[in-house]
Amino acid sequence: MIRDDKKTNSEFSTWYSLSRFSRFSFYKPLLILPILLSGCGGTGQDDGSVSSFNQQFSGLAVDGYLARATVFIDTDNNGTRDPWEPWAFTDNDGYYSYNPLTLTDYCAATATEQERQYCLVTNVEYSNVVIRIDSGYDVLTGEPFIGQMSRRVNAQEESVSDSVISPLTSLFANVEDASERETLLTSLEIDESDLDVDYLNADGSGEVNASLLNTALKIHKVVTVLSDRLTDTYEEIGESYGTPNDASSTVYNEMAQALLGSTETMDNALENTSVLVSILDGAEENLRDIYSDIDETPPTDMGSATESGGFERVAEVASSIPNLIDTLLDGTDTELTLEEAVGGARALETLVIKTVNEEETDDSSIDNVIAFFEDSTKTDLVEALVQSLSQDSADMSSLTENDFSGEDFDSVEEVSGAANLGEDASAFTQVGGLQIRVSDLDLGSAPASLDDAELEFYFNGEANDIDGSFQACIKYVDDANVNGTLGDGNTQGELVSGFWSLLGASEGDVTSYSLLITITFLGTTYQTIMKPYGTETVEGVEYNKLRFDYDGEINVWHSEEGFTATTTIPSTNSECAARLPSRHPAEYGL
Repeated sequence: MIRDDKKTNSEFSTWYSLSRFSRFSFYKPLLILPILLSGCGGTGQDDGSVSSFNQQFSGLAVDGYLARATVFIDTDNNGTRDPWEPWAFTDNDGYYSYNPLTLTDYCAATATEQERQYCLVTNVEYSNVVIRIDSGYDVLTGEPFIGQMSRRVNAQEESVSDSVISPLTSLFANVEDASERETLLTSLEIDESDLDVDYLNADGSGEVNASLLNTALKIHKVVTVLSDRLTDTYEEIGESYGTPNDASSTVYNEMAQALLGSTETMDNALENTSVLVSILDGAEENLRDIYSDIDETPPTDMGSATESGGFERVAEVASSIPNLIDTLLDGTDTELTLEEAVGGARALETLVIKTVNEEETDDSSIDNVIAFFEDSTKTDLVEALVQSLSQDSADMSSLTENDFSGEDFDSVEEVSGAANLGEDASAFTQVGGLQIRVSDLDLGSAPASLDDAELEFYFNGEANDIDGSFQACIKYVDDANVNGTLGDGNTQGELVSGFWSLLGASEGDVTSYSLLITITFLGTTYQTIMKPYGTETVEGVEYNKLRFDYDGEINVWHSEEGFTATTTIPSTNSECAARLPSRHPAEYGL
């Protein structure tokens, strides 16, 4: 079963191919998932509340900063949030429980309902536990975060507050022996104290620690690529109760063991395909044990004689990542700016996205990306791409559809244009006090398929607010019968509520290209990011296009009027149905 607090890498594998997405996949999970979750253990977000305060954990999630990620106490260290395990979200800056930038205590008695969602507390006192973080959105790349990060916290020996959770700490989560930790630190060429550094703001005033950022990205991006290959094959992982969210937790463990058993530095080890294959072999063995534990028959062993070479392609691609990161984000650059870090990280993410999208092992565009970044004759094009991707208006989805070759990708102008939204895509500058209706323009065709989907948001707040609450009306009709009867999960009007935030906005600059929406429906929480996507004229009518990133899928929807001043906010489902009447002919009864 799909759980709302996680997304699997198999879901992510179709992330950026718009043509593959169901027209109504943004809304359907909102309506069907609560039904499915009622019979599925370990859902993660269906208990609807945070436990009473006794022990408070606080900290920061950083790969880039992870906004609205799920952070939880993994009491049994099984890589998934079980129903009894406390959880919270991270805020827009990646913090949970306490944000030192805004001096906000999300667990305070005076905290608002919106603030309380970022409070991680437990009524059971824990000592040596693993804190895990997954899902959410990577503010550095502007895209959903894939995989999982972790950190082991011993509350009896150290503070449970202000813990940095990053790819670096994830590698050490199950390495507790002092001598082994020292060996692993030597392999990474870092100190123990570096595990506590926010490498995107190392000195508290915006200084980027290029060396730690370089190392962290190498670790997590290699883990991401390797994990995706395993999760795509072992499809029960992340789907069945008793399995980890995805393969990344076990790949992290196997990478740590591989580095401990190697005499090479981390860079040399991760560029060695034999080392990467050994990591995959070890992780696969662990996944097969999990299949045995849940009484499932595993697929053919990818490293067996029957499936020989199953790891070769992914190991080859992953081995190129450390060198590409050195090209895009020089770890020796003591003057690296955050803007440069953003551009380089997004350029790298292009390769990662293409790799996890690869359905066959012959996608030449992946090889083209690697060759593009490694080609010393294309330095000016690479620099233009990184510069373009550093802008707020960068558009990763269209870039990942580019094959990085040909006449349409051989000039600075063409490369820059491929990485940005069009000039007709305007940033959000006001949300509070406004409403917007978005629709799918394809209504299907009778009698085989009657479809109709619309959503109208009513955003609470003032003109200069950068976050707040909202109500929304949902209409979702998928393959309805001609006689007007609806299937399970369909509705002609449902009132929901939640919170909104303009990512990257501040009191001094309220503009943003990413509107983060957290929806609560039937006691369960879901999240999506809305992005401006320009305009389009359809049958003589000009529409605003809006892109929704939700649970591993991207959909582009249309709004005829765009944002307008809120008038009356519906308070019942029947009022929502009246606000969103059927767009089908009356004879269909809808």
